[in-house]
Amino acid sequence: MLKEDEIRTLNHRIKQGDIEAFHTLYTECFEQLCTYACRFVYDQEEAQDIVQDSFYALWTNLRFYNPDYSVLTYLTQIVKNNCYNYLNSLRIHDEHRDKIIEALLFSDLHDSEPDEDIRRRLHEVLDELPERGRAILLAHVLEKKKLKTIADEMGIAESTVKTHLKRVMQVLRTRLSFILIGM
Repeated sequence: MLKEDEIRTLNHRIKQGDIEAFHTLYTECFEQLCTYACRFVYDQEEAQDIVQDSFYALWTNLRFYNPDYSVLTYLTQIVKNNCYNYLNSLRIHDEHRDKIIEALLFSDLHDSEPDEDIRRRLHEVLDELPERGRAILLAHVLEKKKLKTIADEMGIAESTVKTHLKRVMQVLRTRLSFILIGM
């Protein structure tokens, strides 16, 4: 772990493009930053990639770094932002997969030629869903009803509808993963 006076010295050396100072920062702080990133992403390999990318971002954008501030603090902020970007990309990916599942559900019930194995598996999964969850899913996806409308019609809270829909979509993601691999 670097001491405060060592960090101050590194700040100016790194700003000047001193590769040895940058290497010192890397070797002394990499593991600490990986531990920090892992608190966000819960994946050691992904955390290491994020930290590596953060070091690269710092080095390639030194012109934006102000050496009056701690390089370690600056780098930690880059790691944090990269973790948030990673988590956001996962959320977008999940939303994309949910749209694909919705498209499969909709096309399966209306298309005459979907792949027979996909059709069979989709019907098996739908049949295994809890009745209320299946009803909410079909009303939301096929009938395009809003969650509030479904809640009113079923006489339950909107939050309960959201919970059922979330659980059903998780089951679909898991059980239909053979279709979603590579997406």
